[in-house]
Amino acid sequence: MKILKSGVMIQMARKILVGVDLSKMSESLIAYSHSIAHRLNDEVIYIHVLPRLSSLWRGYEPWIPPQIGDEVKQIAHKKISYWIQKAEDQFKDLPVHEHKILIEEGSPGEVIIQKAKEENVSLIIVAYKGHSTMEHILIGSTTTTIARHAPCSVLIYRPGFEIM
Repeated sequence: MKILKSGVMIQMARKILVGVDLSKMSESLIAYSHSIAHRLNDEVIYIHVLPRLSSLWRGYEPWIPPQIGDEVKQIAHKKISYWIQKAEDQFKDLPVHEHKILIEEGSPGEVIIQKAKEENVSLIIVAYKGHSTMEHILIGSTTTTIARHAPCSVLIYRPGFEIM
């Protein structure tokens, strides 16, 4: 809520940022976060963070087409869009709410925290685990990084414990 000088109270749009890594759990994470956004009438932003593509393909440059980065981003966007549509189909009787999809590059924890600040979100939702066990062992969990350093509340999603 924001109170204007005139004394009028207005409801400020709240935003939820959902970190999606395209693992098996992502479809249910999107359905769950979508349900929350509908109930709270909040805007939802889905974000997928790719590793820096320039460093990922180092050494393969002569054989990798230059548009590979754009193609990977388009594939991620299409997959997330598909899951959002499936979630929307579950809530046809509810009012439409705003959502957008961001595909970024960098360290997932750092990028999600930065976007949460830039977008002034009130909640971040992430899954309790993602793709890479090796990444977790070597550099730590993205979920742990977000939970420790987020500028807002963090909901850590575990499938099977949903309250719908």
